[in-house]
Amino acid sequence: PGMHEIASHTENTAKLTLDTKDGRNYYVWQEVQMGMWQPGSQLREVSEDVGRKGVLECKLAAPE
Repeated sequence: PGMHEIASHTENTAKLTLDTKDGRNYYVWQEVQMGMWQPGSQLREVSEDVGRKGVLECKLAAPE
């Protein structure tokens, strides 16, 4: 619990500060955008429903 800062370092540095509470799950969405020389990104907190749905949509890479 407490204040936490999450950062993504790309062409820009995107930062998100979360004030977390004990016993909760937090989900952060990273949006990658085309930049001039390399990708840029944005971070935003999403609801537990949206975050859980996004995690469940992920697929693991399978070896060939």
